[in-house]
Amino acid sequence: MAKPAEHGIDVKASDFLIHTPSAIARTTFFYPLRVGKFSYEPGYRLERRSFDSYLIIHIDSGRLTLNLPEGSFVAEEGRFALVNCYAHHAYGTDVPTTAQWLHFDGVMARPYYDYIIRKLGNVFMLSSETYALERMRTITSLMTAENGYSEARMSKYITDLLTEFADEQPRSFKRKQEEVVEDTIAYVSSHLHEPLTVSELAKRVFLSEYHFIRLFKQETGITPHAYLVDSRIHAVQYLLVNTGMSIRQICQQCGFTSESSLCASFKKSTGMTPMKYRRLKQGE
Repeated sequence: MAKPAEHGIDVKASDFLIHTPSAIARTTFFYPLRVGKFSYEPGYRLERRSFDSYLIIHIDSGRLTLNLPEGSFVAEEGRFALVNCYAHHAYGTDVPTTAQWLHFDGVMARPYYDYIIRKLGNVFMLSSETYALERMRTITSLMTAENGYSEARMSKYITDLLTEFADEQPRSFKRKQEEVVEDTIAYVSSHLHEPLTVSELAKRVFLSEYHFIRLFKQETGITPHAYLVDSRIHAVQYLLVNTGMSIRQICQQCGFTSESSLCASFKKSTGMTPMKYRRLKQGE
């Protein structure tokens, strides 16, 4: 196994193999080009205009953010990512991340790629990942086998892996929409103290910001930004009436960037200042 030299990779915990396919393999089979396991350090980023292969990544821990022609996605622990490296692509992470990956190609690579992302998207989770991960490990083992390398058998294992993806049954589109919104609402509720943005919420559910906003409004009747503001205002109202916290403390607790921002949003929503609201409600 070789050791990587890319910036932002823990060299001691990472390695990879390179394979050059035969002419027969290029015209007949699926074939691997590189396979490995990397430990990425926070701040790692890779961008390529083109790299002649398709890429499968499994996130063992942490997460990768991917910017692809199809959109921006976040692949978290336990998820697979499928990337067309012939197109401009980039990925990186802001947290310690480990991933195993396979660069491959073949005469049927593009049709398989198109079918899988049309069905599952570029980032997805399998109902059971055991078989797929076993196939990735087998591919690595074959590349280091002492009893010879069989390109036909290697092609079979890559086919098995891709077929596992292609055979995965996605949940109904409507249910996926509902789960996206339910997950977002639950996340906002438990992270209201953080300076959440619509862009960050969209990345969490693997959607572009445009599609996330459209989906959220379709399911709830309001935009995610409006929901964020409403949630923060309701939290402020509760804290004003039921605690003795100062405006500064409430500002920090409810995720507003400043006291002036809190006061402006609160007055726009309720027609009065926070302190007037507190006096009014506590006097009832």
